[in-house]
Amino acid sequence: MANPLTGGYEAVVQVAVRQVDGLLGTLHQRGDVEGAPLKLLHSTSLRVGDPRRGPRDFEAFGDWVVAYQRAGPPLGLRDLGTELSGKAPPGVAKILGDAFGGLDEDWVFEDPPDVVRGRAKLQLSSVTLSVPDGSTSEVSVHAHVRAHYYPDSATTDMPVPVHGEVSAAFEVRRVQSAAGRRLLIQPSAQDSKIQFAAAPGSGLTSIDASRIAAQVRKALRESFTLLPVDLPSDFPFADFKGVGSGPSRAIALPLQLSGAGAPAGGLHGITHSITGGSGFAFAVRREHVSSLIDIEAIRAAIRRRRIPLTVDLGWLGSIAVTYRLRFSSGPTLTFKAGAIEIGGRVEVETDTTVAPNGFVSFKQAVTLVLDASSQIVGLEAVSDPEVDESLFIPHSLAVSIVKTEIAKALASNALSIRRVFEDAQSNLVGGLKTFEPFASATYTGVEITPDGVIARGDIGSLGRRPPVVKVDETHGGAAFTAFESWIPAGRIARLVWSWVEHAHPASIWGTEKSFADEHRFILPKPSGVTSLSQICLRVEGSQIGPGGHESAIAAGTTCHLPDTGLAIDAPSWWEPVTMPVWLPDVADDAVLRDAVAAHLSVQRDLPPRDEPSENTLVYFADWESGQPLDALKDALAQRRRDDSLAVIAVLPAGAFDSPRKEVEDKLAWSGDSLAPLQLTEDHEGGWTRTFAVEKTPSAYIVNARREFVWTHAGEPDPGALAAALDEHLLPGPTPRLRFVRPAVSVGDRAPDAEFSDDRGNQMALHRLRRRPVVLNFWQAWSAPSLIELRRLEALHAQGREAPAIVAFHGGKETKGLEEIRRRLGLSFALVPDPQHRVARSYGVRCWPTTITVDADGDVERVQLGIAHEHHDRPKGNGPPTAA
Repeated sequence: MANPLTGGYEAVVQVAVRQVDGLLGTLHQRGDVEGAPLKLLHSTSLRVGDPRRGPRDFEAFGDWVVAYQRAGPPLGLRDLGTELSGKAPPGVAKILGDAFGGLDEDWVFEDPPDVVRGRAKLQLSSVTLSVPDGSTSEVSVHAHVRAHYYPDSATTDMPVPVHGEVSAAFEVRRVQSAAGRRLLIQPSAQDSKIQFAAAPGSGLTSIDASRIAAQVRKALRESFTLLPVDLPSDFPFADFKGVGSGPSRAIALPLQLSGAGAPAGGLHGITHSITGGSGFAFAVRREHVSSLIDIEAIRAAIRRRRIPLTVDLGWLGSIAVTYRLRFSSGPTLTFKAGAIEIGGRVEVETDTTVAPNGFVSFKQAVTLVLDASSQIVGLEAVSDPEVDESLFIPHSLAVSIVKTEIAKALASNALSIRRVFEDAQSNLVGGLKTFEPFASATYTGVEITPDGVIARGDIGSLGRRPPVVKVDETHGGAAFTAFESWIPAGRIARLVWSWVEHAHPASIWGTEKSFADEHRFILPKPSGVTSLSQICLRVEGSQIGPGGHESAIAAGTTCHLPDTGLAIDAPSWWEPVTMPVWLPDVADDAVLRDAVAAHLSVQRDLPPRDEPSENTLVYFADWESGQPLDALKDALAQRRRDDSLAVIAVLPAGAFDSPRKEVEDKLAWSGDSLAPLQLTEDHEGGWTRTFAVEKTPSAYIVNARREFVWTHAGEPDPGALAAALDEHLLPGPTPRLRFVRPAVSVGDRAPDAEFSDDRGNQMALHRLRRRPVVLNFWQAWSAPSLIELRRLEALHAQGREAPAIVAFHGGKETKGLEEIRRRLGLSFALVPDPQHRVARSYGVRCWPTTITVDADGDVERVQLGIAHEHHDRPKGNGPPTAA
């Protein structure tokens, strides 16, 4: 007979669909973990559309020939066949000859009109699941997708932007394999069950959505290979069924606790969700629970009882009688809401003819109690029993007998009751770990119903990582892409870009612009972006927690700083030779020292991986002169060649204590007709010692191969300097924007290090795990470094909620750390790192750099320079104007 809780089965586990979504989110979060056995991708690139047409027997060979032609010299089919056959071994030569003979020289790969064929780059959200109520073989997967499509030549483009939700039904079948049971998952053959819904505001029409949906179906059926999932031999769940709707949707997984085979039509009686607000529920039908309580043992225990009573026989006096006990009815188990009632009638009998026989009838309510800490479920009596007895039996004695025997019965059956819940918990966790190794299941409550027992709880998995923000150039440097930015276990709602534009290439300072894009991950490079521009990105969206609840999330703005064009191959800790990165929108009256966002080291501890550096003229200005750059300007105006050149003007320490307008007026650098000018300050004499400067002004030419090819001490003759530039500069491409790249990225394992802080405390990074850690790299002379230290102190002041903070000082002088600690009121560890031992392990060239490490020891965020103050709303109303 079907049970409302379990159908024809002895038990059932129901898992809330939102809890499954949480587990799928964990798989999505592991999308960038190398070697993870199961994971869901957050981005991918694949071929889409119709295959290239050709003779059926030569399709693969024809594709091979086309690829070979594209990669090699431009030869026709006949010439290519002759060349390859002539160089091939005899056996292969014959096969090649026959294959090329089957391809007509004049045959053209013709496509029908409106053919779609190309490559798509896709950003994929975490997927969610839905199971139709009553379904036992179909599940639907939902994912939000952004895509950028690159059509093959002479083929039809796709509607833009490709942004929306894909909903696809899959058929799930269980088959036997050599290894045991296997899940086969295939996309539905019904087009109506694979749909694409355009994102609101995307501008896509219903016709556009239909065209995209057609390609989604083709890709799911032809391009994605869904490998079968082999289930362990002891995998406890053979079938599933969707139950409920709305927030109560769940997947029912029936169980036979006794090991018996599945009953015929057993799933039919499972019709409604029992999870309530919990992540899962485990229900056992009342008949199985009753079988766990040894009724015969209770009867036997009663039969063994003997009760000595003194019976008052009235005028005959009293007599001592020993009574024996036996059940005349029961004991019975009656399941009620909140309790199981154990009842029965016990006959109290004696062989003494003069003494009366009697009875004791009782009802005892017992309940199931969960110890949350130990996860043990046990039976306990609820208050005293209801007892009725013969007049000659003392009521207190009757109650005592019932309580004693019930207590013995509960104790003797405790283990079997405990094991059924432990086994169910173990089965559930074992099944979950097939897909998620870190899954756990915790009971939160137990309920007794007239149909059986329900234990509810929640499923746990890994905590959530913050959004990952990555920016690169694409389209040959004509655009920026956030293709590899993603929200683990979530989806991106919008990308908020901000950048610094310069009025012309020679501008020193720039203006910040921003644009929010909900539908694309590619930003055409704005016209005002130069090799000195910062690019920042903020990712906003939502994230599905381990429990399946979705919440809004945003990543702090991540800025990518422009690398220096000049590169010196020397240890970074020898001297402070740095270039400033300026904040945007520097006011005329702003003191330049306060307008610096970061300092970038010019030295390279490792050779650059990119193209050669820029031609650079390093000019040490005579700041005491009224017109310190006039000779330089005259020389640049006399150049005959227009090879790209960057000019670095090194000003003495203290020059940046002046307002912007005052410095600009003194430099008198007119922008458009001159080379791009960059300013830096000679902190602690690092530039002077590195270039061995004996007097100012002095000029040094460094070509694009990073070779020092010309020097001059003293005021240069403009003509001689112009001639030197024409002679020594190397031709090359226009300098492009290159980003500073530390050695660690978000998701990497943080390198370990042992060190002593400024107070002599021995520390190691691995000892700080199990709590978040913030690593800061700073210099005492760097104004933005001190600003960042103040921000970190405010964070540290939050007490127990604050992460551990360790700040590594990269300067050679360590005696002044205590004074800086006192002046800034710092309470966290300051660590001298004069040889950049720790800084180099993290690839730090930017001061300050702040790296957040999560409790597991993985890099969570990398911040270059001071924290970016991002506007809540973009300044522009439309997309930027592309260059």
